[in-house]
This record gives sequence, C-alpha cells and structure tokens, in this order.
Amino acid sequence: MLWPANSRARPKCLFYLEVKSNIITIIPVYNGEKFIRQTLESVAKQTFRPDRVIVLDNCSTDATERIVKEFQPIKCEWFRNPTNIGLFANFNRGLDFAPEAKYLLILCADDLIEPTFFEVATAALESCDGFGLAYSLDERIDENDRRLSVSGKVTGDIQEIPSDTFISRKAEIANQAFSGTLMKMNYQKAPCRFRLDMPILADVAFWAEFGKHCRKILQINQPLCKYRWHGDNATNTAMPGMQALILDEWRVMQMNEQLRNGNSSFIRKFKLKGLFAVRTGIKAKRIRQQNNLTYSREIVAEGKKISGPLAWYMGQVVVETRDALIYGILRRPKHPKNVYG
Repeated sequence: MLWPANSRARPKCLFYLEVKSNIITIIPVYNGEKFIRQTLESVAKQTFRPDRVIVLDNCSTDATERIVKEFQPIKCEWFRNPTNIGLFANFNRGLDFAPEAKYLLILCADDLIEPTFFEVATAALESCDGFGLAYSLDERIDENDRRLSVSGKVTGDIQEIPSDTFISRKAEIANQAFSGTLMKMNYQKAPCRFRLDMPILADVAFWAEFGKHCRKILQINQPLCKYRWHGDNATNTAMPGMQALILDEWRVMQMNEQLRNGNSSFIRKFKLKGLFAVRTGIKAKRIRQQNNLTYSREIVAEGKKISGPLAWYMGQVVVETRDALIYGILRRPKHPKNVYG
C-alpha cells in the first residue's frame, strides 16, 4: 500500500515507497454510489490519463467501496479514513499527495471531466516552473445529466490571469469549478490547506491563497468539466445556518480582498457590498420560494445589516432583473433545491 509522504495516516510499521507521478487524481467521497461510476468513467476516457487515481473514502455506508474496487477501465487506489473527518479535511488528505505529483486534481465524486481535460490543462501549464493553476469553464448538470447552464462564454481560448486579478475575483466569489481546476505542484508540498471552519466556502478561501503562490494562473474558456447539482450536494446539506450560508461569505470576501496588492478604494468596497447583497438576495429569494419565510426574512436582515440599505436595494434590483431575463425570457432550467444561483 502506498501512502503520501507526510500522511499522518501512514502506519510507521509499513514499508513506504514514495512514487513520483506526472498526474495524480484524488477523488474524496462519502456515500457516492449514485454518481462515482460516471466520475471514474470520465477519468478513464481521458486522452492523457493520470498515473494514479486515489479514492479517499470518508466512511461510506453504501456501495461506494464495491463500485470503486470492481471498476475495471482504470486502476484505482482505495483508502478509507478510520473515521469521517469531514469534507474539507478529506480534501486536505488529498493535498498530502502533492509532493508526489507534478499535477494534482481533486475531483469531486459526483462531477465529470471531459476527455481532453488533462491534455489541454497540462499543455497550458507545461512552461510553469513553480506552482500553477489552470481552471476551465463548467457545464452545470442535474442528477439526471440534464444540462442547466454553462459558467461563462465559450471561446476556446486560454487566458493568463494576473495573480492580483485572480484574487480580486476570488474576493468577488467569481465562479471557478472545483473539479475543473488543475494544480501544478511540481513535486512540492502544498503551500496552503483548506480551512476547516467554513463548511461551504473553504474552497474559495483556498484558491485565493493558492493563487498567491502561483507563477501562472490560466483560465481555459471551454467547458472541460461538468458540475453536478443535486439535492445531496455538500453545499446544499451545509446550507442551513446563518454562519455557513451568509456570514462566512462576507468573511471570505474580506479575507480574500486583504490578500490583494494595495488598499481597496471606496468604490471597490461598495462593489463588494453590492455583490454580497446580490448573492444574499438570491439565497433569500430561493429560500422564500421553498416556503421557508422565517429563514428568508432572517437572511434579509443579516444581509442588509452588512451591505447597508443602499447597496442592498440596488442589489435586489439586480436580482429581480437577472431572474426575469435568465429564467423568464431565456427560460433557463433551474434546479428546485439550488439556493445559490
């Protein structure tokens, strides 16, 4: 059995061999029987396959283990945590493999990557001689593989994003598909870890901090990842609770803004408050549409308190205009349990 070099889980009595790999794909999972076979199939179909596929099981009680161990198209390594350590702690276990990988992908067990994902992303990052990051657009799908939307304009080009611009976008919580993000580690220890005090937004904080260490950050303007929205998404199960849903969002926006170079202007601060008002207003509206009126009113009160009344009311104009355009005129499908979009 192979263990990451700095893994606390590696028993001292076992023989240990560090293996250097070009690409390592980590799949953290908990009760993933519904979708993990499709996820593994998407890895097996890669035109440029990873050297290792490592499944980190967080004490699943369903058929996940059997599905992974019986999967034939690509060899998978299976590790089961002694106890359920939580989502982002399991992601941190994945980061323990960084010193063994030139490229590292943490792939959520319900998402998919398109066949050319590794081919395109590794080629784009090949000239980067330190930490690097390449992330693609994503196609949002539901539990029945129905297409919901695409995260941006598909042009097919690859843009290099300056670090400060990237971190600025992270302060705005701009979209970045987790499973569509390839990290270039160059056989180095990960420079940061996922926070364990943010059950929804730890990834947003992580990407901003990781970006601060990157010599190259690339946005691939084609949908090389499929992000699956379903009722059991971790973001949905962690949704109840004002701290995780609302207060952490403003906290991570402020944390990421402080990582940027220079001071934020008044206009910049107002913009962030306006974006927060829009994001909070969407959540309040979606929860109200689910007939949870009390929780919706509590969200409005907390959101208005942080953004201030002017930014709040301007934000709600944006929310209503956006919904009328996207879901009314354009008739984009919407998942009934998604309170975020």
